[in-house]
Order: sequence, then C-alpha cells, then structure tokens
Amino acid sequence: MTLEGQSVAKLAAHPDLSIVFRSVVRGRQTYIYRHLHADDPGSLRTKDQRYVFGWTCDGGDCAQEGLFLGYDTQLERIYLLLLDEGSASLTVPTRRAPWPAPLAEAVLAIKPDLRSFRSE
Repeated sequence: MTLEGQSVAKLAAHPDLSIVFRSVVRGRQTYIYRHLHADDPGSLRTKDQRYVFGWTCDGGDCAQEGLFLGYDTQLERIYLLLLDEGSASLTVPTRRAPWPAPLAEAVLAIKPDLRSFRSE
C-alpha cells in the first residue's frame, strides 16, 4: 500500500478498508467526513513497511477537533480516533485495547494527555 504523503481521505477510501471504515463510523459520518474533506486533509505516513497513518483536522487543532486514521497492512486492521472538544468520542478499537506502538506514538505526539491510551 503506497499512500505515503497522500491525504488521510485516500486511506479511508482505499479498497482494503473502505467497507470496514464505513461500518465503524456509523452515527458519526457527517463529523468524520467533514474532517476528511477539510482544507488541510492531513498527510499519510508509513512505518516499518506495515503501518499507514495520519491526522486530519477540520479547524486546525487536531488535539481538540481531530481525526486519526491508521491501518495495519499485515493484520488488515483499522485504527481510528475521533476527538471532539479534546475528548475521544470514537475509538476503534476501544480505548482499553492496545494499539501498535507506531500508531500509539503518533496519537500521543498530538494528544499526550490520553492517559488510557497505550501501545502493545
């Protein structure tokens, strides 16, 4: 999956995860799609030739109003964090579940006060 440098929306629309993405954002579609189509749609990074991830923010402050989307290409697993007024309003998998270290580090770099957020 070669998406480095592309927008976070490209990852959400990628055939490997678009169906799962649509199912996990139910009830929050309008808010999430607003982030995906923001003026600054974020830029994807890759780590260890396995993880693809990035932040996008409608309004400029990802720590307050941001969307993090990550994907593990080996396990074919999606990771999503939606911040609303600085609080996690949607987390996939749930907040108590560990995230891979590269993805947890990318989240904590923007939102270090997510104390319950931990890596594997």
